[in-house]
Amino acid sequence: MGIDTGAAGPSGAIRNARLRPAGIRQPSVLIRLLPYALLVGAILAVPAYLFKPSPEGRNYYLTVLIYVGINTILAVGLNLLMGYAGQVSLGHAAFYGMGAYASAILTMQPVPAQTIAPASAVIALMAACAAVLALLRAESGKLALSLGGFILVAALVLHLGPAHWLPYVVGVVCCLAVSAACRMSPIKLAASYAFGGAVGFGALVLLGHALSSGGISPWYGMIAGVLFTCLAAYLVGVQALRLQGYYLAMATLGFGVIVSIVFLQWEPVTGGTSGIYGIPNLRIAGKPLDNDISMYYLVWGLVAAVIALSANIVDSRVGRAFRAVHGSETAAAALGVDAARYKVQVFVLSAALASIAGSLYAHYVTFVSPEPFGFKFSIELVVMVVVGGLASIWGAIFGAGAITILGELLRGLQQSSTGGLGLTLSDFEVVVFGFILIVIMIFLPAGLVRGAVDFVRFAARVARRKQAA
Repeated sequence: MGIDTGAAGPSGAIRNARLRPAGIRQPSVLIRLLPYALLVGAILAVPAYLFKPSPEGRNYYLTVLIYVGINTILAVGLNLLMGYAGQVSLGHAAFYGMGAYASAILTMQPVPAQTIAPASAVIALMAACAAVLALLRAESGKLALSLGGFILVAALVLHLGPAHWLPYVVGVVCCLAVSAACRMSPIKLAASYAFGGAVGFGALVLLGHALSSGGISPWYGMIAGVLFTCLAAYLVGVQALRLQGYYLAMATLGFGVIVSIVFLQWEPVTGGTSGIYGIPNLRIAGKPLDNDISMYYLVWGLVAAVIALSANIVDSRVGRAFRAVHGSETAAAALGVDAARYKVQVFVLSAALASIAGSLYAHYVTFVSPEPFGFKFSIELVVMVVVGGLASIWGAIFGAGAITILGELLRGLQQSSTGGLGLTLSDFEVVVFGFILIVIMIFLPAGLVRGAVDFVRFAARVARRKQAA
């Protein structure tokens, strides 16, 4: 197995040629572009010939396809994490909810005035922590001491105001003292403090502008949601991805539960169980995307872009590093692959795609509540990835389509009695998804797409043998 570690040596073309098995020809450009052409053709043909919208731009089947597209973006991101890097996540719905709530809060329900400063301080602390972890690789006591100095400075800023001179003097003293006590670079520590302060100031300005203007542009809200989600994903991933197997699954599950509780209990900001209503639609050139046909083209255009981006990543040096980490972290490290760095990168990328999907959901439905972002949806996402096929970017479309349509069918069933227990079929939705997951893992471990291809090849071999006989 050849892994390109990026070390100095021959040029990329020569290196890739050496890694390519002899006798195997690379497919032509037309062959590689054919799936994308078919996808674009299908996107354009569905509303034109199959599910024509009404004069108002509405169509139920287009609505279902929009949900399929949003779930496809989620499934592609989770497939990069699970299928290629081999890292399990049972809390992926939390990042989905972060994107949805960030867009909803910034565009519709701004943070209350008394909450802006503390929220900005928390975001600044998160950014400073991420910078300390990235630049100084600080852990345990050193990390706590470094963040303690930043918390002291942040508390002084909140109490005295950003114009007072004392917080900055205390910041310099803390930076020098902590760097001397922990034997760290004072320049890197100062840069970490400065990065945290800059991010906190930016959050303060953004939240204040959203409050004074009654909300910002949905596109800016989506970007802010992606940045915040990536920051949270980095902090979680740096620590959680040190674990493996079911320990990692439990860590991500716990993170998802914590985020769900925050959505539910932080009522002044998230609306609690009532959620947030009246979220504005996305706009392009001043025109709101307030019907099914316009959102269909936007969502599936992003799906095509996400699939193309993910396919290029998988076929690149980074993608080969992901597969090496999936196969064996020890062997990958022996070949010069920084397993920890690549795992965090794919975790953050997966969270960013989930945040984009959450923002699309919020601005399409125009309502968010904690229920769609719970543990059950995380399980649905895992089932989508497994059904479509682990390590299959294109399979994510089929997996998301199958599970989304099945969920719509289950939710559309009327209440029916099951043995006099008074339950509805929708109560067994998680059971149905669990059963599908078991069946797929036993009989089609490579997913629907790979299983269908293998079946076609098997049928062709049988036909050739019969013809030869």
